[in-house]
Amino acid sequence: MAQLPEPTAKRLQRPSWRDARLLVGLVLVLLGTALGARIIAGSDDTVPMFAASTAIRPGDHLTSDNVRRVDVQLGDETSRYLSARSAVPDDSFALRDIPDGELVPVSAVGTRSSVTVQPVTVEVDANSARGLPANAVVDVWVSSRDAQSTQERYLEATLALERVSVSPVNPDASRFGAAASSMAVQLRVPRDKVAEIIAAVDRQSRFTLVPVPGQGTS
Repeated sequence: MAQLPEPTAKRLQRPSWRDARLLVGLVLVLLGTALGARIIAGSDDTVPMFAASTAIRPGDHLTSDNVRRVDVQLGDETSRYLSARSAVPDDSFALRDIPDGELVPVSAVGTRSSVTVQPVTVEVDANSARGLPANAVVDVWVSSRDAQSTQERYLEATLALERVSVSPVNPDASRFGAAASSMAVQLRVPRDKVAEIIAAVDRQSRFTLVPVPGQGTS
């Protein structure tokens, strides 16, 4: 019986650099490495900025109590916001409202002397104040008391202040929800209107708050 030829084992050869599969693998590895490096570099491209940790009103002193550091990617917008690379300067005050959680714009910060509002405490109609969110922005209407009447009557209301910040004097007690006909609130009044508001208080005028549209209720 004739014997079949025995198969001879082929000797394994080391892959050559000319092997197409090897070249494709190397290209994929290089692309993956470059992409990963780019993603890591992009994720580290952040800058420290200050953001409001609570609602900030005009005239508020900026301290660690109302601002906090956040790391964000801003690109070309970096110069528009307050950097947190160093502490907030001592003489830093808010010039306008800064909502809770928003970055602090450089244009919204100034020195004490540049603040254009003053806090004035007044009694307002409680019905107009109930349901307002904390640190709301309102228009203030004033009804002068009728001096000719022996009863408690008021003249037609006039718009005294537009878009001013308001907050309860004692937020823990009232939260704009006390069951009284009036309640004390603090208005951030433009300096040139302070005397007018104080005069209205002295005349026992009635103050009514009208929220600026677009705000929620508490």
